[in-house]
Amino acid sequence: MNRQKMSRAENCISYSQRFNEAQSLFLSPAKSLAAANANVIATTQRPLLLQSIGVSSTQFGNITDIKVAGQSLNCSDSSAAIGSFLFEAQGAQNRVIGLTINNNQTVSVEATLAAGGDFGFAISAYPIDPSQVRSLKEQADRYNFYFGLGTAAPGAAGTATMTATATRGCVLGEVRLSNQTAGGAVPDSDLVVSSFKVSGIEMLGGDTNQEVPFSAFTGSSTDVLGLALDYPIEPNAIVQVVVENKNGGAAALVGGVIFVAPFTKA
Repeated sequence: MNRQKMSRAENCISYSQRFNEAQSLFLSPAKSLAAANANVIATTQRPLLLQSIGVSSTQFGNITDIKVAGQSLNCSDSSAAIGSFLFEAQGAQNRVIGLTINNNQTVSVEATLAAGGDFGFAISAYPIDPSQVRSLKEQADRYNFYFGLGTAAPGAAGTATMTATATRGCVLGEVRLSNQTAGGAVPDSDLVVSSFKVSGIEMLGGDTNQEVPFSAFTGSSTDVLGLALDYPIEPNAIVQVVVENKNGGAAALVGGVIFVAPFTKA
């Protein structure tokens, strides 16, 4: 799955277009400073193809929505972990939005931080001709960008489940989970994923005793083949991820996201 290559191909955009054009590099807003709730908005000054999005945050927390030209990119009823969108996280090719946008249109990111902190984002952008900007209807599938998994808080030596419901049909792609435990009280090595169900169907390949190390799903994991679901779902489908905390002395907090695959169900 490569949203970047597919977005260029679908919009008939070649690398040669970039020569002798204004180099847009990044689209970014003013940062939100020392706040627990952020709503940062960037406005374009020329037509662009939106590429990979990354965020910068001084606190753990969750992205509650990403909007392009006022339209939400979230395919679920739940938030997505900030940690899965950080610039240093693996899988930038799956964070490619792939939408064309005209000048004087906006991209906004809303987030809730664990405590007051600084938050911002940047989207790598590619300059395009105004004639290449597609309508909302023409690129409707591209608004299916991510599926927020919400959060779960397994207590000391406990278990908790992230549960999210699809608000529209899409194809689930790469999974990324994030350990948001304050102060690192529970390291990734103390967490395991014991079940991953989509519409009641188990996605893990082992028996009921399977315990996948949490680190297999984090932003630092390079095993992109194991992280890719490529699984189509309908509206109201339910995704459940069970996380177990092997640490007997502290509670944990986890969150996650599934980046939506760049194709629709046949």
